[in-house]
Parts: sequence; C-alpha cells; structure tokens
Amino acid sequence: MLDIANGVEMAKHAIVVELEVRLAAALADLAAVTPDPIGMATVGARIADIESQLVLARQEYEEAVRHREALERRYEMAVKAMNLAQERHDTLLMYFEAGKKSIEVTVDKGCARLNFAYQDLQKYVSRIAPDVRNNLDKWFNDKPEENTPVRPNEIRDKLDVDENVVDTILEYLYATDMGFRANIDSYCNEMKIGNEVGAELKIKKQMVGRLCEEIVIRAFKPISTQISTQMKASLPDGGYTKVDLIVYGLTNPLVLGRGVGMGAREGGSLAVEVKSGHSSYLYQQLSHMQDQAFGHKSCDASCVICTRDIHDLSLEKENELREKLREAGSPMIGMLPRKDDLDNRCINFVKGKLKDV
Repeated sequence: MLDIANGVEMAKHAIVVELEVRLAAALADLAAVTPDPIGMATVGARIADIESQLVLARQEYEEAVRHREALERRYEMAVKAMNLAQERHDTLLMYFEAGKKSIEVTVDKGCARLNFAYQDLQKYVSRIAPDVRNNLDKWFNDKPEENTPVRPNEIRDKLDVDENVVDTILEYLYATDMGFRANIDSYCNEMKIGNEVGAELKIKKQMVGRLCEEIVIRAFKPISTQISTQMKASLPDGGYTKVDLIVYGLTNPLVLGRGVGMGAREGGSLAVEVKSGHSSYLYQQLSHMQDQAFGHKSCDASCVICTRDIHDLSLEKENELREKLREAGSPMIGMLPRKDDLDNRCINFVKGKLKDV
C-alpha cells in the first residue's frame, strides 16, 4: 500500500512539474507577443487553461502527499505494534517457560510427597492389628441409616474417640499436610537440643486445638457433603468472627434439642465452634463464644463442642455456661477427650517422631 501511495504521489508531482513548465513557457510566449492583442489573447487563454489544470493538479498532489504521510504513520504504528507484540510474546514465552519449570518442580515435589505419605501411611497401617483397623474403618466411614435423625447422643458417642483414632488422625496429618509436618519436625528439633519443656508448651498450645478440629471434621464428614473451616461471619457491631466449621449438605436430619434453631433438615447446614482447654479457660471463653454464636446465624443450626474439662466446673458454672450458650443459639453438645489426655497423646506422638527427624 505504501509503495502504491509513493508511486501515485510521484505521478501527481510529475503532472504538477509538467504544468509548471508549460505555464512558464506560456508566460514567456506572452511576453514575446506583447503588445499584439490577438497573440496576447491566444496566449492568455492558454495560460488560463494551464493555471486551472495546475490548481487541480496541485490539490491532487497535496492529497496524495497527505495520503502517503497517513499511510507512513499507520505503517510506523503497525511496526511499533508488531515490535511491542513481539516483545510481549517473548516476555510471555519467558514467563511460560519459567512457570512451566516451576510447575514441573512443584509436580515432582508433590509426587514425591504423595509417595512418602503413602509409604508412611502404609507403614502405619501395617502396624495396626486387624480388629483395631476394623474399628477405625467403622469410626471414619460408618453412616447412620437413611432418614434417621442424628441426635446429641450419637454425636457425643462419635466424639468419644480412643487413642487409636487420635493417632490415626495425627499420622494422616503428618503424612499429608506439609505445614503440620514442619511443625512436628520443629518440635522434635527443639526436644533434641534440650528444650523439651518449651516444645511441650507449644504442642499444648498449638497442636491440640488443630487435633480437636480434625476430630470434629471427621466425626461429621459421614453425614455431610462439604465442610468448610475458618469462614468469616459479620457481627452486629460491624466486626467479624471466624466460624471454626460449617457442615453443609447434611445427609440426615439433625436434632440438637428442642426449640427454634435446635435442628436442621436433610440438606441443611450446621455451624460448629470447637473449644479445647481446661475448665477455667472454657468458662473465660463464654463471652467470646456468645459473640461467635452470632456468626452462626446464617446456618440452620449451630453448636459448641468442647473438651470434657467442662465437667470440672462447679455445677452452677457449668449450667450457666450451657444455658447462656443455648440462649445464644449454639448449645454445647458432644464431649471431646480431656485436654490433658489430648496433650499427652500429642506429646507422645511427637516423641515417636524423634528418630525420623
């Protein structure tokens, strides 16, 4: 297109030059015939004709120049766009190659982790007696009969876990959760350098709470289609709280007690707050648990599950705690093992990993 425009411009320019030469010759002829009236009239007519042609030719030439300049600008823009596109392509290709390598490394690491996790779980399973394995399979996978309501007693029994269930959950987390594994290895390293007391304090503070949540997740998993953790929920004062667990898609009706909000239909949802601690801690958390109950309002039902340490409160304080939580809409049901028992199980689990770190 640009070559054609250049050709057109040159042709138009040649016409202008030709007409200018003819006009100059005609002006010279006019000077030669002056003062002959007839000659002057003849040459004057020729000059007028040339000038009219020259005006049109110059207009066409200027239009050709403008067209050629416009095409040049478009060409320059096209070249810049092409160069920019090439640069972007090269950059994207570079990022693609880097991303591809990163993905390949991640996949390789992930496959290695899965392989190690599988080996660890296989070793653990091989150490479990058949009867214990059957009991674990029953605890993790048994579901209530269809259309049968799940009541507090069933939840309470499900949460009454023995050490085999606890150890299995911990082994599973250690094998599959790299963050959890890193924490365990960190505790082991602290114990190895002589800071056993400090490591045990961290275990009691950080590890047991996670274990309790995992127990509750697996207790409700057979009667749900999805469980979300640490979901944000707005409070009336404009703040927010985090709901430990939300159980979605209940496969059975759920009955927590009598009254509004004390149950959910099949397909409904349940918000769960999990508290692990000694009796004094549980009582101190009453106000906080009441606030958290507001964050449960979006669910069909809600409850608080805590360790058995609640029974160490006086009967008056225990009743107060239960009644206020019930009034807030999140009754306390189901009892996890005592905090000290869970502490000891976690500490023993970490010590059992010392030789592997």
